[in-house]
Amino acid sequence: MSNLISLSLGNAATLAAAVAFLIGSVVNATARKPIREEFVRFGFPWWWCWVTALLEFMTAVLLVMRPTFAIGIALGVCIMVAAIFSVIRARAFRHIPPPAIFLLLLLIAIFIQVA
Repeated sequence: MSNLISLSLGNAATLAAAVAFLIGSVVNATARKPIREEFVRFGFPWWWCWVTALLEFMTAVLLVMRPTFAIGIALGVCIMVAAIFSVIRARAFRHIPPPAIFLLLLLIAIFIQVA
């Protein structure tokens, strides 16, 4: 029996969340100038994009492994809640949808995996 979750319809939200976090980690790891500027705008140091990229990558990996699914959910929820609060604090409300969608995917994944 594999430690990875299966590619099934029941795991679609978990897989979508893992892919979203993986894409987010790649985007943040590029540390392009607009990304660095957004992090500074939201109150973080310019290099925080790499910390976020690492945390998002860890979340993606933890989500797809059965034994660490709960840790991945917890880490992902913390990251997205922090992102939403940062966006609200900066009054950049048009940036709320991406972290809100990531958070929604995580909540759906919890509901499906626990139910």
